[in-house]
Order: sequence, then structure tokens, then C-alpha cells
Amino acid sequence: MTKQTETETKEPRVRSVMYTQQIRLLKDKDWKRETKRIVNTVEPKYWASILHDKDLDDDGKPVEPHLHLMLYFSHARSPKSIAWEIDEKEGLRKNAKTERLEFFKNPNNGYSYLVHRTTNASDKYQYPLEDVFSNFDFTEKIEQITRNITRKAQMKDSELINELLDLLYDGDITLKEVENILTGSQYAKAASRIKTVMLKRQEVLLASYIKEMTNNQLHKEIIYIYGKSGTGKTRLATNYATKTSHTYFTTGSSKDPFQDYQNEPIVIIDELRPETFSYDDLLKILDPYNFNVMVPVRFFDKALSAKMIFITSPYSPYELYSEILTKKKGNPRIDSFEQLERRIGLTLYIDKHYIYSSTFEPRTKTYIPIQDKKQKNPFYENPIYVHDEQKLFDKIIEPMKTKNV
Repeated sequence: MTKQTETETKEPRVRSVMYTQQIRLLKDKDWKRETKRIVNTVEPKYWASILHDKDLDDDGKPVEPHLHLMLYFSHARSPKSIAWEIDEKEGLRKNAKTERLEFFKNPNNGYSYLVHRTTNASDKYQYPLEDVFSNFDFTEKIEQITRNITRKAQMKDSELINELLDLLYDGDITLKEVENILTGSQYAKAASRIKTVMLKRQEVLLASYIKEMTNNQLHKEIIYIYGKSGTGKTRLATNYATKTSHTYFTTGSSKDPFQDYQNEPIVIIDELRPETFSYDDLLKILDPYNFNVMVPVRFFDKALSAKMIFITSPYSPYELYSEILTKKKGNPRIDSFEQLERRIGLTLYIDKHYIYSSTFEPRTKTYIPIQDKKQKNPFYENPIYVHDEQKLFDKIIEPMKTKNV
């Protein structure tokens, strides 16, 4: 049998998104006001929209007027979060429908489609550039895209690489986007320079983060949530993150937990286990006043610029500490538990009924849920067990019935 676990399948995050909707179904039937409502909610770095009211279908009949809104975000975002916010946060975020969203590896393709300046849309009505409503000079952008397409057809590898390196350094393109644009041979030529640029950009981001935190007398807030699997630890953390910030990051595999980190301000270290970090690295990451932290990833270190860090784990903080010292053979006289405890601003224990504030009892080395500091747990979901033994049995046995076994 299989069991639905607490940590749901992580959806790929995106930076370039196009929202499309028929005018009659918009919350505000004035497409420009609707555009402003949406961008004020989801807060993209760049946006551009247009009313398509001259499109024809394959039979030459008019297509119902509809809005196209292209969004480009500074950080990669969850499609469900974007859809949920566009829909004014109706219902649960995890149930948000993303059918009206289209995703682009390169935002320029989305901008070009708004006015049908793409190869696949060249036979459609060519909308005037001035019809587009945007927060940047759209005409200049399309002219730039057109020049670049012509130039890239004639461009030497070195010119293309230099252009992408500049965009990468400025944060206008991600490493994944660069990898999608370059061919294998081009990437091989640029690999060392890409690494150098990424390291330099991380230095710049880290310096900016340190300045912000220091000048504003801020510190990292550390929240530790522990409890059994399936009680809603991760949902509690992501619920807070989605309702208070447009960008957050959830760690991946224990082998490279920060691989996809893009300097989001909220970090969720999900299902923390003793083998994930060394005790020394964990203390550095969680130190509220240590802003000069680079987290290790496979190709280069990244600046940790989080203002809030959630930890979810089946272990209490002390249980985690004890397991780390056992597995890593640490010295408790040097690596004391107090170092970890004083870094945690709030410890929450969660069961299927309640969320408790929890306090450490030094005498028994245990955490005690505070009974008068609890809240009903809205994040618990009964695990779903699927009894599929017969189906799997039939699937395995069926090939044995053929004659050539």
C-alpha cells in the first residue's frame, strides 16, 4: 500500500508567465483596470498586457475578446500561488487552477506574442505596439528583440556569451535560462566565465543584504516546527509564506538542499534530518545576526539572504542535536545544544489536533507543549492509503503469461 505524505510533490517554479482570460470573465471588465488589479496583487518586476479583439479562429470567425497579461518576476514563483492571488485568494492555494497560465523560458517570447510578432503567430492579426499597456517602454523592447534576433543569427559565439553574461550579472536572466539558450559547445566555452559571474553576483547580493539588515537593525527570525509526519508542518510554514511574501524557497534533496535557491527572503528548510547539515553549518545558517553566510551548492556557493527561516522536522530541536552529534561524532563539550537553542526564536509542536508553542525543559532534555498557548490545527489531513496489491500483482504476473517466458 502507499501513503500520501505531508510534503506534496514540488511544482516547478517560474519567472515568466502569461495570464489569458476572456473579457466577460474578468473580475473587472475594464481590461486596463483588471491589469492593474492583478499586478498590484502579484507584484511582478515587469508586466505588459493587451486586449485581443481582432483574432480569428481557423474558420475565419471572430474569437471572443480576451486579455493577455505577460508577467516577469524577480524570483521564480509557484504557479499555484500566482493563480491563487490572481483569483483574490479564493479557496485553498493548493487547489488553485493554473489552466489560464502559460509559462515561458524566455520572457521575450511572451512579449512578442502579445502583438503576434512570433514565427508561429505571423499569420495572425498584427496588433500595433502602442496598443500594449505596460510598466516599461514596450516599443523599445520589441525593437530590441527584433534587432537581437537578426543579430543573433549572425552573432559569433563570443558575442552571444558576453551578452548573456551581462544579463546574468544584472539579474535579468537566470542560470537555467542561460543554459536553455546556449548550445552544448557554447556552454562548454562559457562554463568557467558563467561561474565567475554567478559568484560575483552573489557577492553583490550578499553585500546589499548585509547593508539592509545592518542599517535597519534587523535580524533573521528562526521558527522551528516539529511533529509527526502528516500533521501539517510544511503546510503551516508555506501558508505563512504565501500570505506574507510573494517569494519563498523550500529546500530540495538533502544532498543539495539549496541548489535552486534564488535569494528568496523566506526559506523553508523542509523535513530537516540529522544528515542534512553538519552542526557547524546549521549553526551558521540559523545565526540571527550572522548575515555573511554562503550556503554550499553543487557548482558555486550562494548568498543566504533570508529574513525568515522555517525549519520543519520530525525531530524536536534537542532530538535533532543528539542525532547529529551521534552520526557526525561531535563533541558535546564544544558543540553544545545551547548554541542551537538560542538561535531559535520560536519552537512549535504540531499534532493532528493543535499547534502548540513549546518550551525546552533542561532537566529532562525535552520540549514541553504549552497548553495555554495552542491553536487548532487547520493543516492536518488524514493520510490516504491506497490498497493496490492486487493491481500490482496482476501487473507483474501478466508478462509471465506469454509463451516466451
